[in-house]
Amino acid sequence: MYDEKCLSKIGANIKFLRTLRKLRQQDVAVRLGISQTHLSNMECGRVKCSLKQLLRLANIFDCRLEAFLDGQKAEEWLTAEAETGQEEDKLYSKSDMEQLLKLVKKGI
Repeated sequence: MYDEKCLSKIGANIKFLRTLRKLRQQDVAVRLGISQTHLSNMECGRVKCSLKQLLRLANIFDCRLEAFLDGQKAEEWLTAEAETGQEEDKLYSKSDMEQLLKLVKKGI
């Protein structure tokens, strides 16, 4: 399951990606269907993020789920998008989802 280190990493990456997209917490929270306070708590690592919320955030930020689990992946994604001028494929295969679920269960 999650631990405090994992929550703070995911939260920091959510904030990083939200800031890169120049989105306000309030705007993202409305799209997620949560309060701005709850999003702030997610970004600070005080509350857990569900897989459903992470999927919605990935769609909002136009990124892959890995960006929330690894800050380096978030930066690589941003660099690749800037260099190519194209977004990566947003579709996840069944094996991608299975791998993500294994990582979440391990508590990365």
